[in-house]
Amino acid sequence: MTINCAANAHTACMVKLKWFAAAALAAACAALCGCGIDTQSSLKELTDPYITRYECTLAEYGGQDFLEMFDYIRVTLTDKENMELSYKYRGEEPKSYTCTYEYDEKTGELSAEAGFLGVNYNGKVKIENGKFTFSYPLAGRQLIMRFES
Repeated sequence: MTINCAANAHTACMVKLKWFAAAALAAACAALCGCGIDTQSSLKELTDPYITRYECTLAEYGGQDFLEMFDYIRVTLTDKENMELSYKYRGEEPKSYTCTYEYDEKTGELSAEAGFLGVNYNGKVKIENGKFTFSYPLAGRQLIMRFES
């Protein structure tokens, strides 16, 4: 990732970038997804196919890729009401946040609300073939994250 910072301001710039990445992840916590059904699926997968773990495959903020800063970013739907956003910055300890979500079986939409640093983020995504793309305006730039099951 290219960061436009003066050498003496590098630490401050990295703190700012981590803050935006954390805010982006909190916003992503409001994004959920679904998946397709395999013929070898379990009963749980057949009755609630959207309840599983999803990996982030694209993460951009203001046109800059920030996925390379992480070992992983995951959204896990743990049951019919709760989800967990977990991530690990390279070289740091893993972190996770939980929130609740709703799934509309008729439309295939998942919606959630998550709070971070006193700001609430609301999100709704349409599930298509086990993938979704979350797009959210944040501090004058667009956050775009794609997840796949």
